[in-house]
Formats: sequence, C-alpha cells, structure tokens
Amino acid sequence: MKKIAILFTLFTINIFAQKQSDYTFGKVTNEELNLTKYDKDTTANALVLFDYGNTTFKVKNNRIIIQTKFYKKIKIFNAEGYKYGTEKIPIYNNKSENEEVLSIKAETHNGSTISHLLKGNIYRKKINENWSEVSFTLPNLKKGSVIEYEYTLESPFKFNLTGWYFQSSIPSKVSLYKALIPGNYVYNRKLNGYLKLTKNLASVKKKCFHVPPYMGDSDCEKLTYEMRDIPAFEKEDYMTNEDNFISKIKFELSELRWFDGSNIKYTSTWGAVDKEFKHDRDIGGQFKKTKFFKDKLPKKISSLNSDLEKAKAIYTFIQNHYTWNKKYSIFKGSNVKKAFEIKIGSVGEINISLINALKSAGLNAELVLLSTRENGFPTKIHPVITDFNYIIAKVNINDTYYLLDATDKLIPFGILPFRCLNGSGRVMDFKNPSYWMDIKPNNTSKTQLNVSLKLDNEGNITGKLRKVYFGYDAIDKRKDLLTKTEDDVLSNFESSFDNLEVLDYKLLNQKDIDKPIVENYDIAIDSDSNLQTIFLHPFFDIVVKKNPFKQENRLYPVDYGYPKKAVVNFSLELPENFKIKSLPKSVAYKLQKNGGSFNLITKNHDNKRVTLNSTFSINKPIFYNYEYYSLKELYKLIINTEKTPIVISSSKSNITSTN
Repeated sequence: MKKIAILFTLFTINIFAQKQSDYTFGKVTNEELNLTKYDKDTTANALVLFDYGNTTFKVKNNRIIIQTKFYKKIKIFNAEGYKYGTEKIPIYNNKSENEEVLSIKAETHNGSTISHLLKGNIYRKKINENWSEVSFTLPNLKKGSVIEYEYTLESPFKFNLTGWYFQSSIPSKVSLYKALIPGNYVYNRKLNGYLKLTKNLASVKKKCFHVPPYMGDSDCEKLTYEMRDIPAFEKEDYMTNEDNFISKIKFELSELRWFDGSNIKYTSTWGAVDKEFKHDRDIGGQFKKTKFFKDKLPKKISSLNSDLEKAKAIYTFIQNHYTWNKKYSIFKGSNVKKAFEIKIGSVGEINISLINALKSAGLNAELVLLSTRENGFPTKIHPVITDFNYIIAKVNINDTYYLLDATDKLIPFGILPFRCLNGSGRVMDFKNPSYWMDIKPNNTSKTQLNVSLKLDNEGNITGKLRKVYFGYDAIDKRKDLLTKTEDDVLSNFESSFDNLEVLDYKLLNQKDIDKPIVENYDIAIDSDSNLQTIFLHPFFDIVVKKNPFKQENRLYPVDYGYPKKAVVNFSLELPENFKIKSLPKSVAYKLQKNGGSFNLITKNHDNKRVTLNSTFSINKPIFYNYEYYSLKELYKLIINTEKTPIVISSSKSNITSTN
C-alpha cells in the first residue's frame, strides 16, 4: 500500500513520551516454563503469552517519526511450534524516506538456561523496490521453550499508522496495543474481525506534543485496545483474503491540522475523486482513445445487426489481440496505444483498451474499479483508492449489463475471472457521479455426468460416460487440459477405478469457449472371476472426496464465489442371471432459504435396470457463520452417500467386478 511521508524542518526537540511499564523483558514465570499445553486449544503448537505494541509520535533528527515498540512472549509446545521462533519484519521505503528497525533484543528460556540472540544472526534482505525485510530466529529452540523478543520500528510515513493485529495463526492469551496520537493528526480507525475488545479506552493527555519552532503544544489522544483469550485464526477452504476477517485495528490518516493553522484533508469524497480521475493523464487521459480503436477494429464489426453482437465481437477481438503480462498496473504507467502495438499489456491496459473499443462502436461502456479476492474488501465509507487493484469493463445494452475482463483467453463473454468475484466495485464513466455496484457471479456453473451401462451374462460392463462442464467448471476444465495430453487424461481416469479401461475418448468444444466443454468415454469394466458380487460406484469421479469444513464453528463467511451444481444421471441394464442386492438410499437434504441441497433418487426396475439421479446444488455464493453447521452436515451426508456402492449379486458363484 502506498505510504505518504510528511516532513518538516525542525530545530530543537521537545516531546513528551508515554511511559512504558506494561511488561518486564526477561521476566518468565515458572508457570510459563512448566506449561505443557493450552487448555483452551489443546491442538496448538505454540501460544502467545503476551503481545504488546506502543505507538508514539516523536521528533528525531529534525523530522517527525512514528515510533512503535513491539514485544512478544511465546510458549513453544513442540517441534511444530519452532517456526514461531522466527520473526520477519517488513519495512517500507520510497525514493526519499525509509523505515528503520532498532533495538532488537531476543532471548530463549529453557528452564534456568537463557540463550541470547546475537547481532550477527539478524538479517536484512531487499524484497522489491519499496519493501525490505529484517528477520531473526531465536536460538536454542526446544520443546517447552519460552521465547521473547522486542524491537522498535521507526517510520516517517504518517498516512497508515502501524495499526495492530490482535489475532494470528496461534492462540493468544493477551494482546495489548497502546497509542499516543497528537491532535494534529486525525485518523479514521476501524476494528476488523469478529472478536470483541476486552478493553477499549480513550482519554486526552494535555500538552504532550511540541514541534519547534511552532508556538504551543498539542494535546494527544491516549488509546488502549486489548483482547484476551484470542483463538487462532485458521484458514479454511472457500474464503477470501484473511485480512478481511482477522481481528485487527486499522488506522488511516484523514486530516492534518498544523500549528500554523493550515489544514490538509487526506480523506476525499467520491465526487472529488471522479473529478481528479477525469483530468489525470494516466487515468482519464487513457479513456480518450476511442478514435485510435475505431480505426483498429475489424470493419465487419460495424455491420453487425445488434449491440450485443458488436460487444461480443469487440470483446473477442481485444481478448485475442492481447497477451496479459500478469501485471495489474491499473493506472500507473498505462499506455494503451503502446500496449496495443506490442500486443502485450497489463490488466489496466487491456481492459481500458476494451472500454475504448466498446465506446468507439457507440456502446455505453463504463470502468469498474474493484479489489480482487486476494487483495481484500475495499473501504466503502470513503474513497481509499489504494484499496483497489483491478479494472474491468461494464457494457450496458438495453436493460442488461455485462461485466467483462479481456485478460484471459479462456473466459467467455459475460463471465469474470474468479479472482474478481469479491463483493463490490465502483463504477465510473467520467461524466456522471460514480457509484457502487454488486459484482454478481454468473449462475450457470455446473458439471453433469450421464452414464449408460450394460452388464452382460459374464459380469462384464460396457457403456458410455458423458461429462459436460458449464460456466466456471468449463473454464477450470479448459485450464486443466492445457497442461495435459490425452494420454494423461485417460491414465488419470483409469487409475481411479479397478478393472476399468477406456475404449474410446472424444473431447468436444475445447477451443470454443462460448460452449460447454464435453468429454465422451466408451468404457469397459472386466469381471473378476474369483468372487460372487459386483460393487459398482455410480458417481465415478463426480464425488465430494473430503469435507472442506473441519472446524467446530466458523466465525467468517464461506465464500464459494459463485453458485454451482453437480448432476449425475446413471443407468445400468442387467441380464436375467443378476439381481440388485442393495442400492444407495434415496435422500433429500435442503439448506434453509434454498441455500443449497442434495437430492438422490435410486430405483430398481424389477432387476432389469437400475437408475440413479443425483443433484448437489449450492445456490448462492456466500454462507454466513450461522449457516456453517448445516453446510458442514450437508457435505457429511453427501460423502457418506456417494461412497455407498450399488451391490449386484449373481447366480454364478465365480463372478465379481468392482470399480
């Protein structure tokens, strides 16, 4: 995230510091040394005994800096917990200023033995142009160790106050954050996550901040935030960026009120942002290239009958013209003309080109700013442009709109990449006021398996399987096939079943991304002559193999991104010398408010034919914590049902086949 440095010319130093007496470095109790497990989470490999931060503003070397002192004490229970004995501290720099890490001190306590971190074991490495990392690992880590470390981070960047994470990947007994903020600096603050503060205090400390040569002292806001008995934050399947849900306090500079009466506002309005973007050369200027793209579009597009046909043709043209360079670069450094000429571009360049091209054909196209799933949710209370990292196009045709992203050659018109399915986007056209819109996923994602088999008198099975993929399932399948040969596909399929051989295989619509992708299999399952019973699993590989929901409770939402469906239609013909011994039981399970369902109907048609029809539906993209238990139970039911085979017995004593 971009940080802003505010620098002043200073002559003398006079700052009143906040006292620090919340812990004593080196003090470890016998109770902490003898602790063997954490009763509130017996699975924990380590436990944060005390986590502390204290932020103050200081004048140092003729500049104002934010100084935050960090302290942490951790109990290591086993070897899996050794990784928490390594600390990595990110530090930011721009072209003129940088953060510094000072006064690192660390110790490992093993009974009465204390091992100290040596300066030579503190390392610094450069990550990229703006970020470096200071790291160290505590010495002599053992099962039962208590480690503690402290350091000070000094930053000249006032825009994003350090803030505080109360929660981490291991549980914590106490997490305490204090700050002393001069009244000159007004911050918006936001408590993130689902846990409650056990302490939330704010008071005023008079005349605590002075910056020579200005007259007068500023009062400070004295803040204390604390949480206790904090559970570990566990990542699970189907969640967006963990920063959306982990418990933390976040600060963002809103206003600077200086001693000389000057006032700088950093929190803008969307009206001001709209105006600024319109006149910005890197932003609004790049959306004024319609004449350039009108000359570049194929002439046949203008002769198409409908606006929808034109939009689809333009989307396909831009999609096929460009190769995405895997960079987002939504505004900075965008040059659509140059990108078009070299046929390589960033997300910004490709989708700004798409918007220009759509507008050049007379279509109503708009820009949508959004934040990807891995980037977190954007702030909606006020504009925070650094929250956004992606651009897509919105084209309005009659009473319908279509959201488009031309960066991926395997994604059809009207479907966004999965990374874009993250709640809301801000729509702009540089003429009318911008507005928020929901990013609604496409509702056609489905995998359907149709099976038609025949059992002969000898216990051999032959027949056809047809798998059809729609929507995001089709996109995922096409991407999977990019790295596989036909032999790979068949080998993987055959290896999942006993005695199964693929006799013929056909793949349809692989290159036609607007159609569902289809796999047709002719198969044979040979009998085993030593046994009397056939066990046949009718779902083949369209099964839920494991329950993705393992926690007892889940505080944050389950986010699939889009609705999905799996359908199996199975039919098996039997000869007279075979009969059905048992079938999976028909079941029907439905989530509240039609959120999802699993339905299975099995029938034995007089031992001449058996049919099975199954539908597993997730009907909405997001489920909240109060829906978690029923969702977990749905998966449990599906797994138990799908692993139940069709059991077929024979009048012969020497026939069995399994798959």
